Amino acid sequence: MSNVIDLSLLKGTPEQRDQVSKTLLRTLKTRGVAQLKNHGLPEELIAEMFDYTRRFFSLPLEDKMTSKHPPEANLNRGYSFVGQESISSISGYDKGHPQGKSVRDIKETLDMGAANDNLVDNIWIAEEKLPGFRKFMEDFYTSCFKVELEILDALAKALGISAPDLRALHNKAENEFRLLHYPAIPASGLADGTATRIAEHTDFGTITMLFQDSTGGLQVEDQQNPGTFHGVESGGKSEIILNIGDSLQRLTNDTFRAACHRVTYPSTIKVGSDETIPERYSIAYFAKPNRIASLLPLKEFITPLTPCKYEDITAWDYNNLRIAKLFS
Repeated sequence: MSNVIDLSLLKGTPEQRDQVSKTLLRTLKTRGVAQLKNHGLPEELIAEMFDYTRRFFSLPLEDKMTSKHPPEANLNRGYSFVGQESISSISGYDKGHPQGKSVRDIKETLDMGAANDNLVDNIWIAEEKLPGFRKFMEDFYTSCFKVELEILDALAKALGISAPDLRALHNKAENEFRLLHYPAIPASGLADGTATRIAEHTDFGTITMLFQDSTGGLQVEDQQNPGTFHGVESGGKSEIILNIGDSLQRLTNDTFRAACHRVTYPSTIKVGSDETIPERYSIAYFAKPNRIASLLPLKEFITPLTPCKYEDITAWDYNNLRIAKLFS
């Protein structure tokens, strides 16, 4: 993919702001994802985030398990070992497909939320195991929230809806933040289809901001050609890969389609070979509506030609409905 969008132009002239907003909307509707630069998160900060991520997953398993994710899906916090979560259990949900065959995800994760979340506490390893880790993660989350609001403003402008109203649906920062590590694995280990790095899926929230290393393997479904996936190559760790989630698809009454994506072989690795797929690190910030917010489509997207396609449900109830299968 080319044509990385320069988000700093949202602070430019009215004409520049309008053009960037329109380009962002068009890119997401056609390609499924947009690649962003100059978004306000310093390159040094993101490099430190990847360093902390690598250091966390390099800890002994017994240390990581002191922050273990509960056996049930909710509340979604803490460390999940390889095989604990199964994304294949929700593959096809957004398309109305029944659950297919079970496919193991070869990944480990750490899930967090806002430091001041009054419903869900984060689950941390002891400070002495990785000094500074907790404080850095809490601060990075706050920085991502600021970028999230700027992106939502741009999308609101392009969609012709109220930016303050869209912000109000997201102003509590009740989001989730995930560190991911895909261990190195022989390519032959994915050959029979019973395992993958992460199965195809859509995200539950409004938008997802993803940071990835240079290993490769991320693929997104073509919005015009369902079933066809294209690779999303890294433009550097400081680049944000932005995609739309289920909640924005619902709020816009299918003006957007949530981007279906997966992680599999990098393009440099021959399928079924004895080559080793290198380990991969990525960081995902899932921006979600406030838990009490309704996901009933906004009035601007309901017309005689586009009748309402979705029932009224809160963002929290929808999130729980989707996530319940992941750890079952």
